Amino acid sequence: MKNKIKIGLIGCGRVAENHILAIKECEWAEITAVSGGRHAQELGERLGVPVLSGDEICESSLVDALCILTPPEFHYIYAMKGIEAGKHVLVEKPVSFSDREIEEMSIAAKKNKVVCMPGHSYIYLPELIRMKRALEGKRLGVPAYVYLSEMYYMPKELAVKYTGPETDVLCHQLYLCLAFLGMPMRTTAFRTCIEGKENETDGAQVSVMLEYAQGTIVQIFVTWAAEDCSSEPWTFKIKIIGNKGCMSFSRRDFMEKTDVEYEQSLYQEMFNEEMKWFVEKCILEGKQPISTMEDAKKVCLLHKAIVKAINEKVVVEGL
Repeated sequence: MKNKIKIGLIGCGRVAENHILAIKECEWAEITAVSGGRHAQELGERLGVPVLSGDEICESSLVDALCILTPPEFHYIYAMKGIEAGKHVLVEKPVSFSDREIEEMSIAAKKNKVVCMPGHSYIYLPELIRMKRALEGKRLGVPAYVYLSEMYYMPKELAVKYTGPETDVLCHQLYLCLAFLGMPMRTTAFRTCIEGKENETDGAQVSVMLEYAQGTIVQIFVTWAAEDCSSEPWTFKIKIIGNKGCMSFSRRDFMEKTDVEYEQSLYQEMFNEEMKWFVEKCILEGKQPISTMEDAKKVCLLHKAIVKAINEKVVVEGL
């Protein structure tokens, strides 16, 4: 009989709650320690597990694996400490804004024979895996146009805690493009802000265009400026139009209507599916993640090109 994988959480902010629910849904995992942030003590008491320092949890015999849920600037530090201590690690997105750091994490994981998996959660939804396989199997022919959007209003008091949708949200769309189509030839992008100043995060939105060798054009739009309150809201939407068929997906298709509001049940499901893959497929069965650290490195490079396109108002080629 397999033993449960003992998981420690580093970072106890908002996204930690999604990971806690996901681990509870995973038959072969349990939380055994937490670390980090002003909420750590309360979370440890609620879960009935010890609260450790960052260094302690990376080396503790209480954990087999770590979920690194800190702000991105701390991902590399804790991932490397955990990997070198023989722990498997799941690193929240974006893994890093440095392709060198991502490469070093990947090399260290191979050397220490542990799993290092990027938190590219959307790709683990069964519906998006089906999309990926349809494209790989040429069932849609050659994709002519691909559209991805993520739209919601981010209140100013929350927006100021982040660096903007181009660093916090856009990562999802980039790793999905890589999973579906690979690396593009060129990109251009622009950023606007409907509230506040140009470089602020309040009311910020970003539009990206990608061009592929086979002629495919991808359009990505992410915004914190406004909520789509129409009858068919584009909270999260993907549409692929090929010369032999089409596919589309949105969270709206999987919302559950309650007496109070629409519940985006699919949002938690992606964390559940990601955690099952990390624990059951990668750690216990030795399989690869659907989206790998090499993909995380490509996301980083593509993000750099997009930031350059925004700042310099140019088309970036030779990706």
